[in-house]
Amino acid sequence: MADDAVGGSSSIGATAATSTASRTFPPPAAVQTPAVPLATEAHALSFVRHTGVLQAFWRAIRLFFALIRLKRDTTLVVELEDGLPDAAPNTLWDKLALEDVCSSLRKAAHDPRICAVYLKIGVLTCGYARLQEIRRYLHYFRQSGKPVVAFMAVATEKEYYVALGADEIYMPPEGVLSLRGFKVSGAFLRGVLDKIGIEPQVQRIGEYKSAGDQLARRDMSAAQREVLTSLLAQQYEHFCKEMAQRLPGEAAAGHDGSLQTVQSLIDEAPVTTAEWSERGFLEDVRYEDEVVDMLKLRYVGRRFAPTEEQEAESRRARRRKFLGRQLRAVFAKRYRYVRASLLGLDRRTWRQPRIGVIRALGAISTGRSRNSPLSGRSIGSDTLVEQLQRARTDPRIAAVVLRIDSPGGSALASDLIWHEVRALAQRKPVVASMGDVAASGGYYIAMGCQRIVAEPLTLTGSIGVVTLKPSLQQLFERIGFRRETLSRGRYAELDVDDRPFTPEEEAYFARLAQSFYRTFVHKAAESRGRAADEFDAYAQGRVWSGVQALEIGLVDALGGMERALALCREQLQLAPDASVQRVEIRPRSRNRLQELLQRVAWATGVVGLLSDAKAPSSRSDLEVLALETDAGDAREALLPWLLQFLWDRWRISRD
Repeated sequence: MADDAVGGSSSIGATAATSTASRTFPPPAAVQTPAVPLATEAHALSFVRHTGVLQAFWRAIRLFFALIRLKRDTTLVVELEDGLPDAAPNTLWDKLALEDVCSSLRKAAHDPRICAVYLKIGVLTCGYARLQEIRRYLHYFRQSGKPVVAFMAVATEKEYYVALGADEIYMPPEGVLSLRGFKVSGAFLRGVLDKIGIEPQVQRIGEYKSAGDQLARRDMSAAQREVLTSLLAQQYEHFCKEMAQRLPGEAAAGHDGSLQTVQSLIDEAPVTTAEWSERGFLEDVRYEDEVVDMLKLRYVGRRFAPTEEQEAESRRARRRKFLGRQLRAVFAKRYRYVRASLLGLDRRTWRQPRIGVIRALGAISTGRSRNSPLSGRSIGSDTLVEQLQRARTDPRIAAVVLRIDSPGGSALASDLIWHEVRALAQRKPVVASMGDVAASGGYYIAMGCQRIVAEPLTLTGSIGVVTLKPSLQQLFERIGFRRETLSRGRYAELDVDDRPFTPEEEAYFARLAQSFYRTFVHKAAESRGRAADEFDAYAQGRVWSGVQALEIGLVDALGGMERALALCREQLQLAPDASVQRVEIRPRSRNRLQELLQRVAWATGVVGLLSDAKAPSSRSDLEVLALETDAGDAREALLPWLLQFLWDRWRISRD
C-alpha cells in the first residue's frame, strides 16, 4: 500500500514542478510594472443559455414548488459593504459573503424570474482581488441580457471599481465621488521607541522583507519603496484602464489617449457628481428613491404595459399607478438560499465527482483556529491539518481547492500545514486559490499544492523571515524596575527582555533566522520545480502582485474560485463543462453552543461570562432560541444577558 501511494504521488505531485521547470523566467527587474488585465480578461466566465423546451418545462415545475417563490420581473438587490468575508460566517449576523454574492449573480443570470440586479454599494474595506471576483460575475450576469443598475451615495476608488461592472451608475446630487488616485504610506516607530527606552532587535532575512521596519527603522528603506512603487503603479494603471472603458467613443481602454484622458481627469478631481455625470462616468444624478421609481416604471407591470399610443395618452395615470406599487425585489441575503439545481445548475448525481473546499483565512498560528470580533480570524495549524486529513482520507472527495487569504504568521504552523498539504497532494489533486493576500506563511502553505491560482491584484510571495526580540533595559532603568536572572546554559537567556543580545546570542539568533529562510526557499523552489539558487532571486522577502507572480512562476494561472475548479477538472481528466459537486470541509466545532454564546457576548461587550460554560448533550430549547433569533435582535444588549440567564438556569437544573 505504501509503495502504491508513493508511486501514484509522483505523477500527481510533480505536475506543478514539471510545468514550471520547462519555462524560462525573466529577472525580477524586468517585471516591475507589468500590464494588469481587465477584471473580465483574467478569467472570463461564459454564459450559456439553456434553450431546451424540456429543460424550461422542468425548470418551471421545480420553481413552482420551490420554498423561495418569486414572481416574474423580480429585481435582485445586492448590498455590498464592509469587508465581504470570503465565506458566510457561522454567526447570528446575516452578513453577505463573497461566495453569496457570486453564487447569487450566477443563479440570477439563469433565473427567468429575475429581470435585473440593483447593486447598492456602501463603504468597502476588502481588497481589490475580491472586487475583481465580483466584477467577473457581474459580467457573467450581464451576458444573459439583463441589466445591472448601481447606486452609491459615497464612493472612493474601491466602490467605483465595483460599480464599473454595472450598466448604469447613479449617485445623489450631493453624493461624494472621490477619485483622486492611490497612495500608500508607512509608519515607523523607532524614534518613539528610543524615547521610551525600548530597543527592537530585529533579524530580517531577505532584502525586501520589510515586516520589521516599522519598529527597527525611522524611514522607508529603498527596497520597500521599490516594491510599493511597483504595486502602486500597477494598481493605478489598472484602475485607469477600467475607467477608460466608460469613455464615449473609446473602444479600447489600453490606448494611450484614453489612459491619458482618465489620468488627467483624476488629476483635475471633479468635485460634484454632476461634473462626473457630464463626463460620462455616471449615468445620471438621482436620489435612491428616484432610481427605485425608475426600476418600477421599467419592470412593474411590464408584461401588461400599454402600447406606445396608449402610453402617450395616459402617461401621468400610468406613472401614478406603477409608482404606487412596491418594487418586486428579493435581497441577496434571502436569494442566496435558492438552490442552483432548481435552475438546472450544479445538478447532483451519484456519480458526480466531489471537490472539497477548505478555507484558510486569517493569520497563521499554532493550535486551534479562532474567530474573534476584536482580532478577526486566525488559522490554527491543528484545525487546518485536521481538515486536510479528513479530505485525504475521505474516498468521496476527488480533489481539493485550498482557498487562502492570509498574510502569514508562525513559521512552525505554516510548515505543519505545508507538510499536510503535500501529503494530500500525493493522493489527490490540490489547487490553491488566493484571495486578497497570500504572502509569507500564506504562500508557504500554498506552494504545497500542484496548481496555484491568484487574482491579478493578489498580494503574494514575501518569501522571507523576520524575527524580533525587544530589549526593555533602558525603559526598566528609567522607571526603576530591576530583574535578576540565574541560568545555566549559554543560550538560556536568549529570550529575556531586560537586556540586549550578547554577541554570541545575536549570532545564534541570526543563524536561527537564516535556517528558517533557507528552508523556506528550498521548499518553495522544490515545490515549483526550480533550483534553489535561481529561485532565491525571486524570494528575498519581496511582495509580488498576481500578475508579476505569474510571470516569474510563483503561480500558475490568474482567476478566482471558478478557475481553481477548472484546474481541478483538468487534473481529474474531466470535460471543461463537467458538473462537479462542491463540498465545504469546515472545521469541526468542539462546542457549538458555547461558541455561539461567546460570539454574542463579545459583540455586545459581555466578555468572559461564558468561559466556564458546558454544552448540553442534546439539542435544547436554548439552542433553538439562539439559532432562530433574528439578526437584528442579536445586536441588542439584552440578548446575551438573556441567553446567559437561561444558560445558568439550565446548568442549575442539571446540577
